[in-house]
Amino acid sequence: MQSMTGFAQGRYTFRDFSLFVSFKAYNSRYLETGIKGSGVTPEGEKFIRELMKGKLHRGKVEIVVDMFPEGPGQWDIQLNTPLLEEVMRRLAPLCEKYDLGQPLDSLLKLPMIFRMDHDPERLGARERASVRRAIAGVFAGFLESRRQEGLGIRRDLLDAVALIAGQIKALRSREKEYERDSFQRYRKRIARLLKDLPVDEKRIAQEAAISADKSSIAEEINRLQTHASRLKRLLSGRGPATRGKEADFLTQEMQRETHTIAAKTGSMEIHQQILLIRREIEKIRQQVQNIE
Repeated sequence: MQSMTGFAQGRYTFRDFSLFVSFKAYNSRYLETGIKGSGVTPEGEKFIRELMKGKLHRGKVEIVVDMFPEGPGQWDIQLNTPLLEEVMRRLAPLCEKYDLGQPLDSLLKLPMIFRMDHDPERLGARERASVRRAIAGVFAGFLESRRQEGLGIRRDLLDAVALIAGQIKALRSREKEYERDSFQRYRKRIARLLKDLPVDEKRIAQEAAISADKSSIAEEINRLQTHASRLKRLLSGRGPATRGKEADFLTQEMQRETHTIAAKTGSMEIHQQILLIRREIEKIRQQVQNIE
């Protein structure tokens, strides 16, 4: 299990350039990736996407690859000489009139006149291989951060599932007692409503049994226990990385069963146990939003 959130970064210094790489991920229903930075090339982006293929399934992933060239061969210096000469020619009368001097420093700050770019694609085969190794190393650290966070989440989830299982066991121990109480309650109510009317006692018992059966919570308890067991197997196993979606679905089904149980019974003891189960389910529901 791994978390959808994670972070790793690295800074590397080579002979002609330095490199900064970072991977950062947030929660998302789907897999979203964004790659940016001054060191991104079509070849590099393809390498990154191949690196992530099959390893990430959900989450919003932001990747930054910034390159800072230091060798002169990496720079592309562009000077728009005709435009600079025309601007200086038009400014010359004003400079002479107000004794301003030639504003060359200010003009060179304009991107349409002077620009220094670096082209990552000018790197040699050895340098490109070094960049790929650096990116792969940061990505490995990023995956490890997600795995470590996922282990912590799994521990918390399994603890919550264990508490739910204990409460379900307590519910099941009171199930038969609740059915007997319901039968007796319905029987007394029917007898009270009929008062002195001549009605067969067996018919009263039959109607009470039918009413008690309608309010039985045995089926809901069975389904709740099944969902909890399935959730435990899901969290403990080494299945596909998309288990977060299935776990979210199971928590919704578990909440639905607890609502039905609470609606069917008026027992305060059972309601208290249901509240404890709901509290743990809500903890699980919030946590599973963080896993793939």
